[in-house]
Amino acid sequence: MRETTATDRRLLARATLDNLNWNGRRFTMREVEDTPQFRHYYDGWPSGEDFGLVAEDTESVAVAVVWLRYFTAEDPGYGFIADTIPELSIWVSAERRCQGIGGSLLHRVTEVARSRGVTAISLSVEDGNPAARLYARHGFRPVPNGAPGCLLLEL
Repeated sequence: MRETTATDRRLLARATLDNLNWNGRRFTMREVEDTPQFRHYYDGWPSGEDFGLVAEDTESVAVAVVWLRYFTAEDPGYGFIADTIPELSIWVSAERRCQGIGGSLLHRVTEVARSRGVTAISLSVEDGNPAARLYARHGFRPVPNGAPGCLLLEL
């Protein structure tokens, strides 16, 4: 596991595309690149207090990534709650799912967040996405009066 860097933009773009297409092909990379609401998940990475972790295989190939991005009310993410609460995105390559990698990344990124003084983490998950079970196991709960699929983990 290593920290994300500015050189991980392509990885975060691929992860964003795969996350949007979790239940089948709905978007192309071109559409992601052309849509500011999608692109802002990785464009200009990192800025401010953003941070993340990459899991790599024995040949240093990325197999999973988790990242926390701060958004503003003027340019919110889908799981936006407040400027002070980062939004989490996570991706595990299809061939490496169900091996505990996602859980390990979630555990480690919450430890890093706590050490940085982060008090809560949000995320957005579409109805029916099996990843919701992973988030629930790690303590994410629906936001009262929040948007559908908006989850919060208080640290």
